Amino acid sequence: MQPVFEDVLIFCPEAKTGGPEALHQLGRQIARHGGNAHMVYYAPFSRTEVDGDILRCHADDSPMPAHFAQYKPRVLKEARLGPDTMIVMPEPLSRLAGARDARYRRGLWWLSLDNALPQNPDLLNEAYRRDFFADTGLVHFYQSDYTRAFVQGAAAARFHALSDYTDPDFVHRSQIASENPPIAERRAIVCFFPNKGAGRAERFIEGQAALNHAVEFVPIRDMTKAQVRDTLFGAQIYIDFGHHPGKDRVPREAAIAGAVLLLHVAGAARHYADHPLPAEYLFTEEDLDSGRLHTRIDTILADIGTHHAAQRFYRDAILHEYERFDLEVRSFFFTGV
Repeated sequence: MQPVFEDVLIFCPEAKTGGPEALHQLGRQIARHGGNAHMVYYAPFSRTEVDGDILRCHADDSPMPAHFAQYKPRVLKEARLGPDTMIVMPEPLSRLAGARDARYRRGLWWLSLDNALPQNPDLLNEAYRRDFFADTGLVHFYQSDYTRAFVQGAAAARFHALSDYTDPDFVHRSQIASENPPIAERRAIVCFFPNKGAGRAERFIEGQAALNHAVEFVPIRDMTKAQVRDTLFGAQIYIDFGHHPGKDRVPREAAIAGAVLLLHVAGAARHYADHPLPAEYLFTEEDLDSGRLHTRIDTILADIGTHHAAQRFYRDAILHEYERFDLEVRSFFFTGV
């Protein structure tokens, strides 16, 4: 198996969120198979500069290598750009990715769809979008089926699946019985992620008097990764009130931790391929406003074991994410797979 590209340079914003984690997973997977991949950090701690055909990254103060140390990132110092260089950019850099006069190969990784459009409003213009996706020199990688439908619907000249995988620490812990208490033995904790869908979460909690069960609401915020893991492995239910701009990471972490999921039906949550849950575990704005979501919580808590079992397929799908991602990486970045 041989690398297709001499260098793969992965542009990564300095944020400790799911998108940058996926970017680090890509670098790690390419390196595992003998490829040459480097992280190129930008803003707010690092900067890049181009001098002719030389790209430099000044990232001595970046917190990212330490935060994502499990992926053993190789940070770029300097690289010569050429036809054997592939630069992978996250979707906020779509304008840069669309530079057709570039001397390097270009890939745009759509880790989010909804969050990409405000970064480049021209994508809402039909003529611009048609020309942008007709570019045969630009490969569109899609992380979710939600984005795949958009990219394919836009008649992209080239596109390729490139997902990600749930933090191996979550997956490993889910296999250890002593650290993974059975769902029926956990307290009636309901977790949610207030960074997305905060307004819906507030409305739901304000109406908690409608619940017949005594419930403790725990927001996933201001926590270390280890604290998030411990919290989710102790919860019975996780509710995601967000808009699901991509195949979000926290719902999958909650699922593999054993919590029963309920997802606001928007974005990627509308796509079974992204979140393979029975329809009864998806809720609408009307469900929230009418009190039906509170009733559903009571129903789940009254028979938590049955509802946990009903989501087994989703948990099993998460266990195979790494294999799928590895195949996607090998099939594009290597030959002789």
